[in-house]
Amino acid sequence: MKALHIFLGGCALLLAACSNNKSVKLFNTDAALPASPKYNLDGFKVITSFVNKTKATTSTLYGNDAALKSALDGNKSLAAGEVFTLVTWKQQDDEHWFGAKIPSKVQTIEVLKTGATGVFDYSRLEGKELTSSKDTLGQGERIGYILGQKPSVMP
Repeated sequence: MKALHIFLGGCALLLAACSNNKSVKLFNTDAALPASPKYNLDGFKVITSFVNKTKATTSTLYGNDAALKSALDGNKSLAAGEVFTLVTWKQQDDEHWFGAKIPSKVQTIEVLKTGATGVFDYSRLEGKELTSSKDTLGQGERIGYILGQKPSVMP
């Protein structure tokens, strides 16, 4: 009996030694959007969100009331003053749920504004510092991609 108690006590010590005392973050502050005058999400509504498993990114498309109305109509007729903002984050493993992914640092913020004459004003901000991208190659494709997103169905 005494040997059994010593054996169980030894096992308990081994199990206690296996734990790590790594601090766990309760809030995902990495995904917070930095304040910047380069974009504004005040009063915007979520149009849709999606995950790209190949690129390991999470994206949310926001829009003002005019953009939301246009998206619900399938972007068939665009009016002046519509503003779409696509925010894309890199993904990271969730420390709280095994196998789950959550947003990490902001990768890009793309802002698309429609003008009075049907002209688009597209800008792309990259990284945590929200550096304006000078690369204009592929802007037409990105505008088509943003306008091609179907809005999520909300109850």
